Amino acid sequence: MVIKVSNLRKEFNGTMALDGISFQVKAGEVFGLLGPNGAGKTTTVKIMSTMLLPDEGTVEIGGYDVVKDPKKVRELVDIITARDKFYRRLTAYQNISFFSKLYQVDDWKEKMENFGQRLGLEKEDLEKRLGDYSTGMRQKLNLVRNLIRDTPILFLDEPTLGLDPVSSRKFSNLLKEIMEKEEKTVIFTSHNMYEVEELCERIAILNEGRITSVGEPKALKKRIFPMRLIEFTTTGKDGFELSDEAVDHIESEGNRFRVYLKDGTRIHELIEKIMKTVRVSDLSVKEPTLEEAFIRHTEEEESKSKGGNTWM
Repeated sequence: MVIKVSNLRKEFNGTMALDGISFQVKAGEVFGLLGPNGAGKTTTVKIMSTMLLPDEGTVEIGGYDVVKDPKKVRELVDIITARDKFYRRLTAYQNISFFSKLYQVDDWKEKMENFGQRLGLEKEDLEKRLGDYSTGMRQKLNLVRNLIRDTPILFLDEPTLGLDPVSSRKFSNLLKEIMEKEEKTVIFTSHNMYEVEELCERIAILNEGRITSVGEPKALKKRIFPMRLIEFTTTGKDGFELSDEAVDHIESEGNRFRVYLKDGTRIHELIEKIMKTVRVSDLSVKEPTLEEAFIRHTEEEESKSKGGNTWM
């Protein structure tokens, strides 16, 4: 295992940010950390990247302890966050030249132009001062700055925050390509469930400083939210009801309906019932998304912590 986190604890002013979390990440794996705001994702990444000291527990990166050997760890890792650290009076070229000297990267200009173009930054953009950049442009350059350093381990903490959907997709595609070619080990945090499901091989869900579930996205979806659903649009404006023990609940928005099923084995029978009840313009059968599973799991954990009943 290239990353080993054991019984990690961190407290801030009496609030437990991390309450004894443990997990391991294999070399070349893309591992996601999911959780609501305040769950401990960023705190975990900061400790793993030597930006923050733990109160208890240990973290090993590539065999080095983050507390005992922080310099060795920093040689192996890089971190991309939502906040850039550029000099606003310098151009993009001047900024990247400066950071590349710190990183001892010689072929920075070629890499910068290559990654920049693939993220939508043309040469004329790179000649501009950072003070003239939009938030999205600065974040793109932030991604470029980190990618050219080419470390074996990469921490991505909300890396596409501030990017428009097209730029986010370009970055995701670029990241996939890089990982396939270079076998990077990646720790990824994001609120974009599409990115997580698309990029991560395994994910850990954090809630109130504890890991509540770990596994592959598809397996977690099945375990947390095993229901399938029938989604359809009606041609009329009439309401829709379906009374059947196989139905968990029905959601609607205008004339668009989603029927969540407890029993997926009867799906064809229920489709026939729907077709006989209302006029349907289109119909599809889907599995719940990772976002739906994540929301359901988070609500379940909150209900447990308050001593309430869960949906299960």
